[in-house]
Amino acid sequence: MQAKRDPYRYRFPIEMRLVHPNIDHLIFNRFDSPPIFHRDGDDNPDELSHETGRYLVPRRRPKSKPEDRPLLSDHPYVDKVWQLHVSEQMILDDEEKNPDKYKKGSSTPSPDSESVASDEDSVEYSEGYIGKALVPKMILRTNIKELDLDAARAERQLNNKLKKEAEARGEEFRVSKLRRHHEMDELDLIHWRRSLEEREALIRDISCRRSLGLPVEEPGRYADDNFFGKDSYDPTSPLYRYDYWGEPKNSEKSRKERETDTHNKSIVGRGTVWYEMSYEDTIRQRMQREARAKRMQPKEAEAGLKDEDSDSNSNSDTFIRMSGGDKKSSSSKTPLVNGTESSSLSDEGMFGN
Repeated sequence: MQAKRDPYRYRFPIEMRLVHPNIDHLIFNRFDSPPIFHRDGDDNPDELSHETGRYLVPRRRPKSKPEDRPLLSDHPYVDKVWQLHVSEQMILDDEEKNPDKYKKGSSTPSPDSESVASDEDSVEYSEGYIGKALVPKMILRTNIKELDLDAARAERQLNNKLKKEAEARGEEFRVSKLRRHHEMDELDLIHWRRSLEEREALIRDISCRRSLGLPVEEPGRYADDNFFGKDSYDPTSPLYRYDYWGEPKNSEKSRKERETDTHNKSIVGRGTVWYEMSYEDTIRQRMQREARAKRMQPKEAEAGLKDEDSDSNSNSDTFIRMSGGDKKSSSSKTPLVNGTESSSLSDEGMFGN
């Protein structure tokens, strides 16, 4: 039956059968089963593996047993019913505020609402302000033909009539639940009963399997954690939350750490140094030295032009006086390393790549 339905599912296509030299023995000897060429209709991989007689792909064993899980009570159609309920109430509120728009008896608030929106266009996401806060906003487009405005209008008129009668008697009238609320409760109850029946059927199936000595779960469906090995990818683990482990090497934080480490190594070899001056103060002193060097360059040029005709002795004395004064001024700002002044501190050593 399977071969008649799709005879080329488990064979190579024409292009692969005309390969020369023939490599079928190299391909089929590697696998226990022939290859599968997936088609567009193959939505269930478990069904496909069952049809081909293959082994099931093992999954991680769930932590909780299916018979111990809580019952489901949220029907998937409840959200749609709530959307219809809110739309009906908004139209009725608009009828009470603007009765002139609906004097002709038209149930549609506007001709644009008659257009049927597709599932993709029925929800629109945007942002809006509530006060000064910008919050996400979701706009639901509802087809007017899906609303039951006549029943909602009759219910609103009955509630208004009962409210006036209660006010005349001096009592307080409060609407407990509307028609749509009862409909949503019925859907939730149906869903809860279906979930309860599924659990009871599952418990009966487990008890029958155990009494007959059959395996409780399908053989090969689940495997223990040690089957998958250590350090396997787990998207729920915070270890794999990002694409890297730890801080990336090109970030600002790691760059400062590398510069600090280079600064320490330039002072005393490769050992880690705990010095009194902070890293920010060292950077500030480096900038001050660079600014002082820029200011000294034009002064040295002017001094060189004035002393061109002087002898070498006066030049050497001037150079000694300038260098000595610079050393004296800069030595007071030299960082302290282990209580001593470091004379090997230089820009090239600190910040070299």
